[in-house]
Parts: sequence; structure tokens; C-alpha cells
Amino acid sequence: MWIALAVIAVMIILLFIAAMSNITCTVQYNKMGKDDKAMLDIYMLYGMVRFHYEMPKLVFENMKKGFLLKLEKSNNIRRNSGSTSHTRINKEKAEMWAYDIRVLLRSTAALKKWLQRTFAHVRIHELSWSTSFSTGEAEWTAIATGVLWSLKTTLIGWLSFQVRMKSSPRIAVVPEFKDELLFATDFYCVSRLSFGYAIYAAFVLVYRILKVEGGLRRWFRMYRKMKANGHKVPSV
Repeated sequence: MWIALAVIAVMIILLFIAAMSNITCTVQYNKMGKDDKAMLDIYMLYGMVRFHYEMPKLVFENMKKGFLLKLEKSNNIRRNSGSTSHTRINKEKAEMWAYDIRVLLRSTAALKKWLQRTFAHVRIHELSWSTSFSTGEAEWTAIATGVLWSLKTTLIGWLSFQVRMKSSPRIAVVPEFKDELLFATDFYCVSRLSFGYAIYAAFVLVYRILKVEGGLRRWFRMYRKMKANGHKVPSV
């Protein structure tokens, strides 16, 4: 009996320690001319669980075929967990995603409200976004600079209403007055979410799915559809 109580006490302590930890998400995106590179790193449980996603290649082929994306994935949970996949993003794929989102909205009670409440607990600790470019003509470069500034400030302003900003975002737009087309951008963001709240939000999501008749069945159907289309769902 004392051993059982000790085990239960240890489990409670471990759960409390885990709940006090954070899920840290680091997003990086760099573009220089035709070269693109994006990385996503997710750390949880004090770094004991790590996921890494890297996009070393994004090629626009044509209007019909769209973009060809190369994605590399790895984690520290399973051995030989690294994998590489190629995904094509075009109009057909975008329409399919839009349809899937509509299905999920119908399959979950107040999904938008759940997303808003979850994002409200996300804390952005660092955000920087710099862009330098040239249109090839000084006049159009100056006009584009003002437009890009407006777009960035609007996006950052909207984001600040959705999440908690722990530091002031650093944004920059640098016009390059050259006689050739140039474009380069550098984006970096570090955000955190309490692991305890993430578990709570997961239970709330399941509850909202169960409230809708057939909601759980449609979510599982969506899961099988993703597997059939070659999208690997990360598992621990």
C-alpha cells in the first residue's frame, strides 16, 4: 500500500513538473533570390522531446503544377526517424485543403472559438522580419516600400491581438535602388505555450468534437485521408 501511494505521489509530481514546462516553437524562413529555406523546431518537456522540420527546397514550376516542396522531418523519439518527402502545392491542393477545413469546422462545436482561446495563451518572445528588395526602377521601388511597410505593420498588428507579445517585434524594409530585380527576406519567431494548457486545450477539443453528432467519425476519416495521401502524421 505504501509503495502504491509512493508511486502515485511520484506520478503526480512528474505530471505537475511536466505541466509547468513549455512547448517552444521556433520558426525560421530565409529567402535570397531563388533560394528558399524554412525550418521549424518544436521542443517540449524541457527539451526531452524534440521535432525538427526543414524545407530546403521550394520550386515554382508553372501555374498548373504550382509549387514543388521538399520537406525533411526528424525527431529524437524513435531511431531512424528522419524522412524526406516531396509535396506539390497547386490550385487543386489548395481547394482540397479549403474543403477539409470546412469539414472540420462542421465537425467541431465552436472550433474558431477554441482556436482563438488557444492562441490567446501563446506567448511570442522574439519576432523579427526584415526584407530588402529592388524592382529595377527607383520610383516603383519607393512605392513598393510603402506598400510593404503597410502590409507588415497590418499583419503584426493583427497578430498582436491574437497572441501575447512578450517583446516588441523588429521589422525592417530596406529598398535597394538597383537596376535589377532583387528580393531577400529573413523571418525569425520564437513562441511558447504552456504544456499544461496544451493538454487542457486537447481535452476541450475532444469534448467539442464529441458534442457534434458524427464529429469524431469525420475526424478519423480525415486522418485516414491524410495517411492515404501520403501525409505522415507525427507520432510519439
